[in-house]
Amino acid sequence: MASILVVDDERKITTLLEGELTDAGHEVTVANDGDDAIRRLGTKRFDVVLTDLRLGGTDGLEVLRRAREIDPETTVLLMTAYATVQTAVAAMKEGAADYLEKPLNLDKTRRVISQALESRRLAEENRRLRERMLAGEVGTDTMVRGKSAAMRDVMALVEKVAPSEATVLLTGESGTGKDVVARAIHELSTRREQSLVTVNCAALAETLLESELFGHEKGAFTDASERKLGWFEVAKGGTIFLDEIGEMKPSTQAKLLRVLEDRRFHRLGGSTIIEADVRIVAATNRDLEREIESGRFREDLFYRLNVFPIPLPPLRERLDDLDELCDHFLRRCRYAGPGLDPEARAALAGYDWPGNLRELRNVIERAVILAGEGPVTTAEIHIPRRQRSKAGEGGAAVAGEESGGAGASSLAAEEERMIREALARAGGNKSKAARILGITRRALYGRLERYGIEGGEKG
Repeated sequence: MASILVVDDERKITTLLEGELTDAGHEVTVANDGDDAIRRLGTKRFDVVLTDLRLGGTDGLEVLRRAREIDPETTVLLMTAYATVQTAVAAMKEGAADYLEKPLNLDKTRRVISQALESRRLAEENRRLRERMLAGEVGTDTMVRGKSAAMRDVMALVEKVAPSEATVLLTGESGTGKDVVARAIHELSTRREQSLVTVNCAALAETLLESELFGHEKGAFTDASERKLGWFEVAKGGTIFLDEIGEMKPSTQAKLLRVLEDRRFHRLGGSTIIEADVRIVAATNRDLEREIESGRFREDLFYRLNVFPIPLPPLRERLDDLDELCDHFLRRCRYAGPGLDPEARAALAGYDWPGNLRELRNVIERAVILAGEGPVTTAEIHIPRRQRSKAGEGGAAVAGEESGGAGASSLAAEEERMIREALARAGGNKSKAARILGITRRALYGRLERYGIEGGEKG
């Protein structure tokens, strides 16, 4: 929700926009002349000011100037029935983000406001990142360095590649923190003052992904009522993080390959060539070389992406970092209690974490909710009963450890119970249940089939 000031001397316009924007979930304030608008600007902070250019008396350009003087972060959009090139140039020089021609197209108005709010969000995020960088709070320090040799190797690679322009491919199991590493690379790069844009290649249908990546022109397809900027344009000067790149369909892979080769693209339905001034970081939990052998991934694209590979270790291979990771997640949950007791830490250390960091984060979050301000004990730690054997490390086996066929049977029963519990907590929504369990939807569907579990929404 955004706080929006609408300024127009035609009451039917302000009434119409107030209703439309309120229905869209925004908090709307109305002013019917420029002087009233300036008074309101002095009493309240607005995210967006949408003002007519000609108001009679104090005009829209003066409202624009005062809004920017009071709060430089305010996004100002001008409305005008007299749009000319000169008007647009003057408005942009004064700091307007965009302008809308009257009579207003309400769909376009909502879209322009949404784009302005997204640009504002990205600018605010980058401002906070710059402040944190100056305070020494970002970069690889946002990651848990730990003391394991595996993570020391990852950190060394991140710090070497970040200042370059090289394309980076992050690999590893789901939940190993590839998004955190991508952000660290961006924050340590020369592009850190520009946007980091994340695109989940698995979350969008093939027909939408191309438009999201490269944008489209009005009329490019049936529902393309206006021009749309793609993420490669939005990320100009910054970094684009292509998460789950292994899920991208071959036809879109071919288009991405051309962008990587030529560093240029055009919007769908358009002919204007646009420079792709972005640094690319991609990530996958798939074995792309096997995907190439099966024909699901292009070999030439793989080599374009695999310029500087960084494999991320699963949590079971960096258990030396477990205490530090637990403390990190406790802080993120704003836990104010005395912490994990020794038995709880031992229980966590005795599990092999198939869901990796995502699973650990979920376990800690749940434990904090149950513990309140008290200590986190084994009573609040909810993990499957499978435990790693300590016998080979010179100690007795951990209590609750199972082995052989009986252990496998017990583990399967425990896993089925956890899945049923997660589905119940998620109200049958499988996407939400997968998030609770810390696994992918695909992995959840496989387990549902394995255990013959039916029902629930396919979300």
